[in-house]
Amino acid sequence: MSYTHGPLPQWEIVGGYGSGTYEAEDRHGIVWRLWLVEQPADGDPLPPGYRLAPRDHLTNFSFITREYGLYHALDTAGMQIAADAARDDPEGAVRQLGLDGG
Repeated sequence: MSYTHGPLPQWEIVGGYGSGTYEAEDRHGIVWRLWLVEQPADGDPLPPGYRLAPRDHLTNFSFITREYGLYHALDTAGMQIAADAARDDPEGAVRQLGLDGG
């Protein structure tokens, strides 16, 4: 996993195309997993959407909406796990997200 284009992590598909599961490594070496939950389990208070958690602690997840699609979820998750790196290089994060107008 690399950071050749900016401070945000590069996501890789886990389990093949269409799996709905992605992983990225933060700059501290922690691997994060983002996965889609179409039908939450009984007792899950969260609606359908994405869950983000360190791969070693999948029960400690946060919710990311699927309302705006996969790329928005990947960008949101990347900003969450690379918040410190993005603060250190805000121009790189803006450029990497394609928000620099270029």
